[in-house]
Amino acid sequence: MTTERHHAPDAQTVERVVREGLRDGAMISVMAECEVEYDGRSGGYLAPGDRLVVCKPDGTLLVHRPSGHKPVNWMPGGATIKVEIEDGDDESAPDAAGAPLLYARRSNPNEYLRVFLHEPYLLTRFDADDPADYRERGTEAEMHEYIERNPEESLGDGIRIVEHERETKYGFIDFFARDAEAVPVVVEVKRRQATLNNVDQLKRYVDLYRESNPEVRGMLVAPSASDRVKRTLRDDELEFVRLAEFDVEKREASEKTLSEFF
Repeated sequence: MTTERHHAPDAQTVERVVREGLRDGAMISVMAECEVEYDGRSGGYLAPGDRLVVCKPDGTLLVHRPSGHKPVNWMPGGATIKVEIEDGDDESAPDAAGAPLLYARRSNPNEYLRVFLHEPYLLTRFDADDPADYRERGTEAEMHEYIERNPEESLGDGIRIVEHERETKYGFIDFFARDAEAVPVVVEVKRRQATLNNVDQLKRYVDLYRESNPEVRGMLVAPSASDRVKRTLRDDELEFVRLAEFDVEKREASEKTLSEFF
């Protein structure tokens, strides 16, 4: 595995490391004061500031500000990325003389992104190897499997699943069940916090069955719900069931600034 790290590299070092890294399929990152120009489906300009620039082997180029998880400028995978030392002949960038330039271009659509690295602080090359598949836990499909295996534990004593994903004119009901008194129960499952739109969806399903049986119960199952959603459910004679096992921990966002890496 090849790795390189250069503190305050000069323009020639940046050009060499980026050029060789792009040739070899390495991942390159540069912490630098940089200036960004974009032209393509629209136009954009970002004045100089301290940012993190990442080049990936698939042609992705990302420019990150010191805060926030989304890049402020980027070129998606499939772009051609080149590096050169800007000589200052480009009148559109008169202050870029001598600055390493990262240039990413796509032909469909025709667009380009230019990143002038005015003052590189830290340059790294990392020949990464990542063959692993991403497997998401706590999906809605896993919630369905859990409910099917544990209907009474998850939905209440006496609940028996009759059918999974029953079709109606409004779409598929996640579960059609019956309680201990043989009363039909319509169950709608949501992976995230329940919303008022989810309540409306459940109500449409339940109303279909209440036309012939006013005793039909409706359950909205989710990891959490706001007081407003719970109140709306009660007003519509519907129920909320919380599956705590699938609750996502709420953590306060913690975003480092670039200065913490120097």
